[in-house]
Amino acid sequence: MIKNLKLKSLELGNLIIENETHVDWENILGAFEFDYLLDQIPRLVRSQYWGDPDYKDCVIKVIYHSIEDNENNAFQMIQYILNNCTELDDDMINKAMLENNADILLTKTNEDELNDLISNINSLMDGKPVFALDRLHTLMHKWIKESCLKHDIEFNDNEALDILFKKYVNYIDEYIESQMTKTILKSNISLFSQFNNIRNNYTWAHDNDVLNDIESKLIFKNIVNVKIFVEEIENKYFY
Repeated sequence: MIKNLKLKSLELGNLIIENETHVDWENILGAFEFDYLLDQIPRLVRSQYWGDPDYKDCVIKVIYHSIEDNENNAFQMIQYILNNCTELDDDMINKAMLENNADILLTKTNEDELNDLISNINSLMDGKPVFALDRLHTLMHKWIKESCLKHDIEFNDNEALDILFKKYVNYIDEYIESQMTKTILKSNISLFSQFNNIRNNYTWAHDNDVLNDIESKLIFKNIVNVKIFVEEIENKYFY
């Protein structure tokens, strides 16, 4: 069944309300270029803060108008909220997105999403770089898992990004010629460990005071450089 916009908004809005941990509407709407909705729906933040009964209606209106104005951005925002601001697991989120005709996002591989994020780095850096950090962490975690799976590297699903990257670095060690490159890669394991801390304590993934723009840009670019190097190694030795 193809759902109309009102029904999509009602179902997705209810899903957010019923499972929300905390949604930072001001920053998230700004990051996805829907900040004008804060003026159109002025009760959104206030009703959330005070726990007023019209909060639910405000959220549904946000979903409705964002999809109406820019469907692709809207579904990316909704998926971000469901992933980072609710207690729903991946299967429930994917099911909800598919049922509401948001499969346009689910047909993209993690590699596609990560490359899209990197290709849009300039606009993200000019807007909300700390949001880019949060999203980059999520996608890099999935990407490293996929890289490990590709080479039958064993790992536990709940292992942190730095642990996964360490296992991958050990795997490609025999293909690295210089000791300096090996040293840089080992230092990047520590980089990813600190990236976990940045994501958990300095982004909107939780109720944090976010990192400043200058440092966010530096961290983003260094993490992206690691991915570029790994891709070049993959292309040289495994394709």
